[in-house]
Amino acid sequence: MTFFKTLMAAAVGSLVTFTTAAVAQDDYPNKPITLVVSFPAGGNADIIARLNAEGLSRELGVPVNVINVPGGGMIPAVMNVLEKPADGYTLFRWTTPSVVIGPLVRKAPYDPMADMTPLFADETVANALYVSADSEIETFEQFFEVAKTKKMKMGVNNIGAPPHLSAVQLGQEFDLEFNNLVMKTVPASLLGLVGGQVEVAVGQVGSFKTMGDEIRPLVILDNDRKDFYERDLPGVPTVGEVFPGKNAATWIKGGIAVKAGTPQAVIDKLVAASEAAFTTDEFIAQVNNLTAYSWVIGVEDTTATIQEGIDLYKPFLDQLGLLAK
Repeated sequence: MTFFKTLMAAAVGSLVTFTTAAVAQDDYPNKPITLVVSFPAGGNADIIARLNAEGLSRELGVPVNVINVPGGGMIPAVMNVLEKPADGYTLFRWTTPSVVIGPLVRKAPYDPMADMTPLFADETVANALYVSADSEIETFEQFFEVAKTKKMKMGVNNIGAPPHLSAVQLGQEFDLEFNNLVMKTVPASLLGLVGGQVEVAVGQVGSFKTMGDEIRPLVILDNDRKDFYERDLPGVPTVGEVFPGKNAATWIKGGIAVKAGTPQAVIDKLVAASEAAFTTDEFIAQVNNLTAYSWVIGVEDTTATIQEGIDLYKPFLDQLGLLAK
């Protein structure tokens, strides 16, 4: 009899737990949500995250609060999310460094493809090669001729970051060597041009909008032309257009993810809210003012998109000897 009572109590307890979890999913969200950003406040990644927070808050009916956890190779920000329950109340603003490059170049305590579930991608970024506005170099062809004769001082934000990898790839494709100077941020790299600390620098295509009078774009570091290139850098060619057959592919994207194991019902609500909030003309215009809008929605398609980035950068990083052992 005692065994029977114990068995019944366990069954009832399991039923209550299951019912409570189901109700919680149906009731989601019923409290504020946190969106973790791995960059400092004020940069493009932070601004887009705050636009995400506003849109999701409007659609879900609860506050979505942004917290910035910069530094540490983005590991502290990721772990901030992974150490929380998989309940949809802690979101992560993923970027190429946090889900692609970072886990490839260092022994991270997480596997982005196994430990996180991406919901969407809403931006894409491309890099360009810049000189100061008063430089004697006016075209990519002129840059190439100068770079063949000396080791130019190249400003990059950080070793292993997408702008640095674009510079390395450029050197490999054209058999050039640069003296890479780490400037910590892209704006600092471009200001290095103005101050004369560096001769050339890699920045985003959109960087020209904020420093147009002080810097000169020479070439877009990509193979093919994308629509937003003509908007942001009209008349500036891509590497593939100037030298057909040369490779300059990049993969720089961002979006939102949740911890793996988050209930499907919660994921479905977040995906639906994202679709409603981030496909509006207003949001698209806001992102285009910062980088470039690029929409991929749903776990399966976004996961495949991130895998494309891993497949692109893994062999390249291996060639450079930067893959984590």
